[in-house]
Amino acid sequence: MSGWTDNEEMAVVTANESNEKVAVDSLENLEVRFIEPGDIKAICGLFKKIFNEDMSEAHWHWKYDKDQSRAVVVYRGDDLLAHYGGVGTDILLEGKQSTAMQITDLMVDPAVRHGVRARSPFYLAAEKFLHNTVGFEKPFLLSYGFPSERAMGLSEKLGFFNPVGQMWEAEWEIEKSADRKITVKENQIVELTAENYRQYEKGIDSLWNKFSKLFEEKIICKKDAEYFKWRFLEHPTKNYALYLVNGGWFRGPQALLVLRHDDDQSMLMDILGNSFELQTLIRCARNISEAKNSHKMISWCSDTFKDVFDLDKAKMTLLPIIIPACSAAFGPAPETQKNKWWFMPGDTDYL
Repeated sequence: MSGWTDNEEMAVVTANESNEKVAVDSLENLEVRFIEPGDIKAICGLFKKIFNEDMSEAHWHWKYDKDQSRAVVVYRGDDLLAHYGGVGTDILLEGKQSTAMQITDLMVDPAVRHGVRARSPFYLAAEKFLHNTVGFEKPFLLSYGFPSERAMGLSEKLGFFNPVGQMWEAEWEIEKSADRKITVKENQIVELTAENYRQYEKGIDSLWNKFSKLFEEKIICKKDAEYFKWRFLEHPTKNYALYLVNGGWFRGPQALLVLRHDDDQSMLMDILGNSFELQTLIRCARNISEAKNSHKMISWCSDTFKDVFDLDKAKMTLLPIIIPACSAAFGPAPETQKNKWWFMPGDTDYL
């Protein structure tokens, strides 16, 4: 798992207010730079140390071997002390083309987590990353992520980010019923695979063009056919199911649903639709989940769109996951991004 978790909260270094201090010499002669191919093994090793999970080189390449991905590393000699990463994306900012950077994989070796704030490996990595990557006349105008409340609080104290929203979880119990409402016929649904995906790419791009027009006053990450292929079909460790909902010979594709089926639970990861009639799409996703023997379906949404998901007796839970905006770089003020983002689980890099 990555993103900004409570593990990463411990990596956010603040000034030590007690009499205990790490020796200043231990934080001298640090090399702070953007990643190079030779760093992969060390990064995967630090990931294992921090999260107690493996990051394969294939996973690293999937996430970071992209034109829009960036990461800063901090070394002392041959030892990797810190890593600050991000996966960039194109966005629509109130209907206009722009760019944003999702902050990922914040990691600091436990041995140096309690350094003096302005000279700590974490602070140096974050400062170099944000000041070179985000803001006006930088590669990415905005930045965002999905930190825990505690991690967000510390990043705010360091002057890097301000909160501009929060995530909600919607949960639907799936009750098998002979008279349940079937919203879409089975022959209207095509499950997409690596083998058949190419023939449906134009239809997915058409869906994205129509769906994106519904967010002309909001902010949404670009979700065309290329994105869905990379994010879900090419993921090296997780399996997702992509369903294209057709509307007949002359109507073309009406929706794209992405689900992750885990044992007796399904997660609705992402949606594209011809219109904002999400109730029909969510019911269709529940029908598919029932066919996969799931007992419940869950999804996440940004708080601006809570009412869209609060339907059909959904159990709505406010998550301790904050949507941040960068306050450390010369760019749009965080308050201009408040309650603007459209986010679902697929927008994270870890679900």
